[in-house]
Amino acid sequence: MNITEQEKRIESLCRKDLYEDNKNQLIKVWFCAERDIRVPNARAYLYFYDESLSNIIDSNREAFMEYYDALKELLIYKAQHGELYSDIVITLHPNGNYEFRYWFNEERIIKEEYESAMLRSTDFPHAMAKALVFYHLAEVNFKKKYERIIMTFEIKEGEPFVDYYLVNEKGQHKPVYDSNKVAKYEETITRNTSNVKTWLKEHYERTNHGILKAVWKPWNKIVVSVPPSGYLNELEDIHYYLDELELEKDFFLERY
Repeated sequence: MNITEQEKRIESLCRKDLYEDNKNQLIKVWFCAERDIRVPNARAYLYFYDESLSNIIDSNREAFMEYYDALKELLIYKAQHGELYSDIVITLHPNGNYEFRYWFNEERIIKEEYESAMLRSTDFPHAMAKALVFYHLAEVNFKKKYERIIMTFEIKEGEPFVDYYLVNEKGQHKPVYDSNKVAKYEETITRNTSNVKTWLKEHYERTNHGILKAVWKPWNKIVVSVPPSGYLNELEDIHYYLDELELEKDFFLERY
């Protein structure tokens, strides 16, 4: 790759996307990516700013995907050649000059990783209720009346375990799925359960040993009580445990 030619192509495409009102002012185009742009599906964002990098400026976005993809390709190429960057700022001068600045933005990345981990962790019980007993398997379940569906997520000796059952109007514990349809949907049920186990282990590692360790109490079991509405009440329906001792909810409720 000829870096100079690639930068010139990107600069031209960015100028193409400027509205006429902005072509006579200094513009900064900020492309910011995750920790390693080479990771599959790594996200990146791109904004047009004024000179101070404080005010976002609209662009017409006709050529957006062209220079977005070109910037991503540029960062990947540099990373593959020993230069790992997360951010690029392109300064577009009104007289036609331009500059590219590359750097690794550790402070921004850590903040975004923390916020993303917190969002995924507070959403975990809700997401699992959807994955196991709602959207994906609507034809399998919910054909009979019930009071609650109890889901248990547990880490035993480092391995994830998932169990869930239905409580009917008589208080009896019954299988969630209609036995006449389980065979037809066995592949879907198996896949969803496997995914949930993966997400459970990720949630456990993230909150017990990872980026949220300092703010998330240690736990090894979650019990979620899913009402017929499907909407969980954080105070009543989500219960974290450590060795069978239920934890106070304030530690995660305050982050909703």
